[in-house]
Amino acid sequence: MEWRCEWCEKPHEENDPPCDNCGHGSFEKAVRQVNHEVVPGGTVWICQDCGRSHQRNSPPCKRCGGADLELREGPPETDPLDEIGTRWLDVLEPKYVAGYAVVALLLGVLLLSVAGLISLPTLGGPDGPPQVPEAPGSGDSVGGLSLAEVEDAYVAELNERRQAEGAGVLDRNATSDEAAAYYNKATVAAVAGEGERPDREAITRFALPCDRPTLVSYRVAPERTGQPVSEFQNETALATTLVDSYVERGNAFSDGDTVGVDVHVAPDDTIFVTYVVC
Repeated sequence: MEWRCEWCEKPHEENDPPCDNCGHGSFEKAVRQVNHEVVPGGTVWICQDCGRSHQRNSPPCKRCGGADLELREGPPETDPLDEIGTRWLDVLEPKYVAGYAVVALLLGVLLLSVAGLISLPTLGGPDGPPQVPEAPGSGDSVGGLSLAEVEDAYVAELNERRQAEGAGVLDRNATSDEAAAYYNKATVAAVAGEGERPDREAITRFALPCDRPTLVSYRVAPERTGQPVSEFQNETALATTLVDSYVERGNAFSDGDTVGVDVHVAPDDTIFVTYVVC
């Protein structure tokens, strides 16, 4: 007659405890025949916390440390975590929780950007605007004259000439100013042999208020102005001379609503002017 463990009921051929399944130290005579064909896998102990199978009732669980094992009959179910050695509770470890938080934050920022609630910075790559380069000379002031004020006076004088010719008045646009500064200063650097010539198409990578901007770029040598920049009486006088130089060459005024302008004085006193009309 077969023997079985009093605790887990595993059948044994001999009364030779302890049980090789659960480690129990007492057997009893079997009162029913165990059909090994029906239960080919014998009995297993299943952790109630993570589902891992154990051959013995010997908590804690080898995977999650749980103390609640339940006896079940039949072949053990395949658990994919047995192959990769990861516990179900591992997903709650701090390193995983931190990763989930970072992913959630990035997704949240992306969704807010798509919705237009926040703006992400451009990195100046192929799809972003080019960087305004350094250029020799001065883009701030020369001989006590503020080139920023010269630019303001230039737009005012340009609008007076446009109105006289029946063209519309242009409003100053900050993004167009940046596009003009990129092209103008890159031109100064290229002429001085300190950089490459600007890409005319690159100004379209700025967020301009139009798809087809008009770019006007020219230079005024000291011989044309008749005096060094530092000897001009004020910013308005210099701006008027620069607009005169453009008009005297027979150039027409472009249609548009906005304008951006940049004035830069090279080391040899040549004045570089670029403006963008949209």
